[in-house]
Parts: sequence; structure tokens; C-alpha cells
Amino acid sequence: MASSELAQPGVPNFVDLLRSFPGQARLALGTRGVLWATFAGIVGVICCVVAFADIALSLHRSDVDPQRRQARDVLALDHASRSLMRSILANTAASEGAGATRVAGEPWRNFTESLRTLCRDYKVAPQTALASTCAAQQDFVDRLGRKIRSFDTHRGPIDAAALRELLQLRDEITELSLSTTRAADHMIGRLVDDYATALLVLTLSTTGFICAGLVLILLVGRTAMDYHAQWRLAADAAQQAGASRDTLSEVIEALPAGIVVYDAGERLIMCNSVARTLTPALRRPDAIGRTYSALAHDSAHALEAAGMGPQPVEEWIDRFRSKTTERTRQTEDGRWFDWSEKGTASGLTVGLRVDVTDIKRHEFALEKARAEQEHARASYQSLVDSMVDVAYTLDVETGQFTFVNAAVSDMFGMSPEKFVGTHFLELIAPDSVERVRRQTTREYDPSDPGTFARFSMVAAGGAVRHVEVRARRWRDEQGRVVSTGVIRDVEERVQLEQRLESEMIRLRSIVESGGALIVLVDRALNVTMVNSGFTALTGITAADAVGRSLQEILPCPLNPKRTKRSRFAVRRRDPSGRERLIAITATPATDADGAVSSIMLLGVDDTERREAEQALYNAERFATVGEMAGTMAHEISQPLQVINIACASALDEFALASERGGRPNMTTVQSKLERVAQQVEQASRIIGDLRAYVRGTSSDTPEPFDPNEAVRRAIDLTDHGVAEAGMTLQERLDAQLPAVVGDAGRLAQVLVNLINNARDAGGRTISIATGTVQENGRTFVRIAVEDSGPGISAEILPRLFTSFVTTKPSGKGTGLGLRICRRILEEIGGRISAANRAEGGARFEILLPSQ
Repeated sequence: MASSELAQPGVPNFVDLLRSFPGQARLALGTRGVLWATFAGIVGVICCVVAFADIALSLHRSDVDPQRRQARDVLALDHASRSLMRSILANTAASEGAGATRVAGEPWRNFTESLRTLCRDYKVAPQTALASTCAAQQDFVDRLGRKIRSFDTHRGPIDAAALRELLQLRDEITELSLSTTRAADHMIGRLVDDYATALLVLTLSTTGFICAGLVLILLVGRTAMDYHAQWRLAADAAQQAGASRDTLSEVIEALPAGIVVYDAGERLIMCNSVARTLTPALRRPDAIGRTYSALAHDSAHALEAAGMGPQPVEEWIDRFRSKTTERTRQTEDGRWFDWSEKGTASGLTVGLRVDVTDIKRHEFALEKARAEQEHARASYQSLVDSMVDVAYTLDVETGQFTFVNAAVSDMFGMSPEKFVGTHFLELIAPDSVERVRRQTTREYDPSDPGTFARFSMVAAGGAVRHVEVRARRWRDEQGRVVSTGVIRDVEERVQLEQRLESEMIRLRSIVESGGALIVLVDRALNVTMVNSGFTALTGITAADAVGRSLQEILPCPLNPKRTKRSRFAVRRRDPSGRERLIAITATPATDADGAVSSIMLLGVDDTERREAEQALYNAERFATVGEMAGTMAHEISQPLQVINIACASALDEFALASERGGRPNMTTVQSKLERVAQQVEQASRIIGDLRAYVRGTSSDTPEPFDPNEAVRRAIDLTDHGVAEAGMTLQERLDAQLPAVVGDAGRLAQVLVNLINNARDAGGRTISIATGTVQENGRTFVRIAVEDSGPGISAEILPRLFTSFVTTKPSGKGTGLGLRICRRILEEIGGRISAANRAEGGARFEILLPSQ
């Protein structure tokens, strides 16, 4: 209802309806009408009972569904057995591999599923092959299935016993199918007879039911005519009652208070819109008809869900039933109402809810003012006086301070009593007056988050000091806009910030003027800062680099979890297109937990130094080539001698054939030529190894290779020189080495240098061994070169891989060999170390990451 909700008559329960039915029927039909209606009803019921009983008996006798399911399953088994036998016969007649299908596939699966269904759902006649098969169904399926699968696999004749068992079972299935068909015919005939009998009974019952219905229709028609006359009289009375009800509803809705009415059973029968606004439970569609107790519990749950705390539900119910006391209660929207109930002479309970919000607000305001007056004098002043910052209250309209704490004496040299009444603009430094005026003259907004500003004020003695002001505006009880905040002296912090900014500018100038590449990245390897040296070497500006991943702009082997300093070299083309070699030192910075927080990369253009260093090393390498000339002469003279002997033998064969007047022995000549080809290939390989060593590389791009191949190449180039020095070169190579990525020629160059250094050190033996080691979950190839010489002195060992450090006599070495060796290995991700052996001599170990 739009204006109010009135209670509707409740629906009577079933027991009351049965109890009142005889009286209602006698009132509507009269005594004679009741007798006729009773007689007609009895006749109709008897006809229906007879018809349904006959139909139920006929359905019970027919038992159609089980017969149909049995017939369907028997026919399915018959069809599956026929398909199985046809598949067996077809595969027996078909030649092997031609036109044959698998019997153990679809035919056998359909047969076994149909047999399992029939044996599970129906009783099979005993003393038959089908009954024995059903009794041992799983054994039959497993035994015959193996034979059929064997028949599919070997294409031999199926076992006679199995075929005989299948044929016997096939005959039983055929007989069962015929008997099922005969049973179905018999059932259909019986259904026809039952149908005729049921039709006759149903016809007679329908005739009796129709007659009874006609009697009842006549009685109801007469009653309807009488009821229509009574209805017209009742309609007039209802219209008058409705008008009175609408008038009452309008009056109740017009009242500013909430009205609720409960019946004698405490069930709600009416409420107006004001009451629904106050009580959440009354807004429910099913509120009318519910008891006060249920509505009170619903309202309490809603208020508790809104955060208003536990509600005294039982107290509400007791007050409602006593109908003597009033209670003030707050609603969800914050308003206050007086709750009261009064009983009527007819047993109704009328509830009245009067709005007392204004009265309650005045009470709260008085209590708050009284509490503020009592508490402010005792605690507020002592609290704010203990603050180091100046706390103030400012009347925004007049611009004058109305309250300050004791800290104003230290900052402005005035007592709080003298400071109150001062205009705030009088204390602002001239350079900050306009900015402060713009901020303080803005319109008041309740949602304003407040003011946080830094400016200059004139402090004690006329000194200008920087301050921070945090303030917030609000309206007091008189409606005036008041600003409350604190003033903090930040002069020392500002001076420190200015010094820090100056130091940062100076540090930036140092970073920019160093000429080196400097990059700062975070723990995720994202660039946070670069200098002009980075831009000069890469052509990428700081704006384009900051925020991007380091691997996008400067790919390098940097581990973000490594907490120690690392060094590596990268190659990159500068803006002019020239390839530059940049030597980078990565220095991580860690936090309090030891985790890497940032990494500083310092890069130096090492191109010219590396080129000069490489030139010196090439000169030393060319000198080594001169030393290996004897080795090359020895290595090449052996193939040439073999070629000479083979050619002489071939010529002798041709000469003998010419003297005999016949053809030479082509097998002998061919073997001599094959030997010549082998020796030419060996000489070419030796020359190629020497050429690769002289060139310094044998491949332009890194690629996987066998480390043992580089070791053998180095041995071939040095074994003659080692032998001439009276030393023995031993090798222990692991045949199962994994491949590494790099340049086999450059690795051979490193090994040649190490073997020659071992030869120059003296001693009797040099050994080279290969193997694998595990480090941090990765596999590394290990190559060790050892000698039995005097070892390396303790003074030189820590600096052995530094440029121009050598153990050789003056004029024999440049001190760049081991330095270049370490650089070559670092470029392919490896490393080299040196140590003295406990039994005497030096040991150099190379570790290369596997592919």
C-alpha cells in the first residue's frame, strides 16, 4: 500500500476448513441439496474407483515393461552373436593381412556387453548352455576372449572346442529369441482382451460419473444465483467499509509520528510509512502478519550489522507486553524517537513513535559544552604547552590568532598572552606574503584535507627562518571558520637540504666529468641512473635509459644475487659505428639483511689498450711460431717421406708392368694413392692448426666444440718442442666431456701458451688432463696443465695474470701471455687459476661452462 498497510484475513488451516465445511454446505445448498450432492458425490467416487481399479488390475496382469526389456535385450544378444559369428567366418575365409578385421574389437565387445546385461537382469532357464555360461560369465569371457585375440594375432584356425561352445551358445540364444517372440505374441493377445474389458468398465463408470456431475452442476448453479444476490449486498457494505478504511489510512499517513497496530496475538496488522522508515524489519514484504517478537529480532540484527552494538531485544519485548513505559531509541539515520505502546479494549496494541531528534541534539550539545569547559582548562593547555612546535588557533575571517601554546615564546620571543590577537600576515616574511595570502583566502570546504606549506616567517630578533605549517579548517559552534595547526621551525633542515643539494650537484659533476661509463641499477636490473659517459659510448640518452631493463640496452653477464664485486667485458658499437670493448666493474650495494639493493656499474673504454696489448701479444706469438718452425718441419717431413715412398712404389709397379707388357696391379696402385691422400690430409691439418694459431682465431662466431679437440690441437703444435727440450708430455683426456661454446682455435692458443710456459720452466714432465666438476648446480669442463718445474714464487703468484708480469728471464717474455689467456677465457665465460703443487711444480686450471 502506498499510504498504509492493513491486515488481510488470514488463510484458515486445513482442520478449520474441514470442521466448517458441513455448516457452509448446509447454508449454501439447504438440507435437500446437501443430500443430493452427497448422493451424487458417492456415485461419482464409486465410478472412479471401479474404473481405476480395473485399469490397475489390467496393467498388473499385462506386465508389459519387463517383457519389452527382456525382448529387447534378447534381440540385442541375438544380433551381437550373429555379428560375432559372421566376423569369425569372414576372418577365417580371408587371407592373412587382406580384408580381415579384428574379431576382438567391436563384434566381441558388443557380444560380451549384451551377454552381461541379459545374465544380470533376467533368469535364464536352468540346464542350458546359456545358463551355465551365465553362471561362469567372467571365466567364459576371459577364456574365449583369449582364444579370439589369439585368432586375431596369428590368423590360424580358431580352436574347435571354442567354436563348438560358441555354436552351442548361439543355438541357445536362437531358441531364447524364438521363445521370447512367442511370449510377446501371447502377451499382445492378452492385452487385447484386457483392453476390451477395461473399455466396457470405463464406459459404464464414465456414464455414472457424468450423471453425478450434472447433479452437482445443477446444485452449484442454484447456489451461485443465491450467492450473487448476497454478493451484491455485501459489495455495497464493502464499498462503504473501504471508504472508511481509506480515510483512516490517509489520516494515519498524514501524522508525523510512526503508527503500528498489532492484534491480540501480537501479529502486525497495520503500519504507516514513518514506522517503516524507523524500523528496518517493517520494510520487508512479509512484515504484515509477523509477530512483534520476530520483528524485534530482525530489527536488532539490522542495527548490529550497521555497527550500533548489541541490542536489548528481550527488554523491547517486555516493554511491548507491559505497555506502560516509554523508551528513547536511535535509528539507522541517526535520528531519535520515543517508543510507546498502548492497549485497546478489543485487544489491539497501538504503537506510537515520536521524533525527538532536536531535543536529543540539544541535550548532547549541552553535555558536550559542559564537558569541554571542564576538561579544556585542565588538560588542553598543559598538553599543547609541552609541544616543541607552536600550536595555534586562528580566526580565518579576522586573520588573528585566538590561541597559542608556550612554544611561541621560544620561536617569536613573545608570551602567549601578548601573541594572541596578532594578525598572522604581520609575521610572514616579505618574500612569502603573497603565496600565504593565496592559500589562506580560499573558500571553506568541509572536505578540504588541510594545509601543508613551507615558507618564511620573521622570528625573534627579526631573524627570517623557514617554517612548516600543518593546519586544518573547521567550523565552531557559532559557525565561524577556524584554522587549527602547528608551526614547526625547519631552518636547520632547510640548510641541510641546501647543503645536500650542493653536494649532489658536485657529485654529479664528478660523475659526469670522469669520462667513464657509470650506470646504477636496482635489484631487478632496471636502470635508475646513467651519466654522460654512458651516453657517449652507447648513444642512449639518460631519458631513454632510466626505467628500462639493463639487458635491453647493455646486455652483460650480471648476476643480481651476487653480493661480491665482479668484472667482465662487453662489446658494443658506439654512435659512429665502431665496435668498442668496454671493461666493466660491477659493485653491489646490500641492505641490512645482506640482500642486493642496487648495483653500480663502472665501465672504461678498453679498446685502445686491448688493441695495443693484443699487438704485443701477437708479436710474442709470432716469436713462438718461429720456435715451432722446427716442429712444423718435423711434422711435415714425415708425411712427405711417406708420400715419396708411396710414389716410388707406384712408379716401380708401372715400370714392372711395362717390362712385362701387361697392366699394373691397380689394387696396389690404389692403396699407394690412398696413403698419399692420407698424408696430404695430415700435412694440411698441421698447416691449418699453425695458420689458426698465427691468426689468433679460427671462427668468427662462437659455436659448440669438443674441448678435447682443442687440447689435441695444442699437443700437436707443441709436442716436438717439448721433446727437443728433453721433456715428456703426458695426456689424460676424458672421452665423455660435454661440449662448450666458444672458439676451439683460441682455446688451443691458450693451451699452447701454457704448455710452452711449462716447457720454459724446466722440469722433466708436463701433463694435461681434462674432466668435469660441479659448481652451484652447473657442470664445468676442467682442463689442468701441470709441470714438475720449480713452481712460481710467492711474490709473483698473486700478480701472475697482471700485464707485464713474467717469470721468464729479461728479454724472453713480455708478461702479456697469461693476461691475454685470462681475457680469452673470460670472453667465453670461463676462468683460469694458478697454484703451486705440493710435490713441486706449477698447476694451471681452466674451468669452462658446459653447453
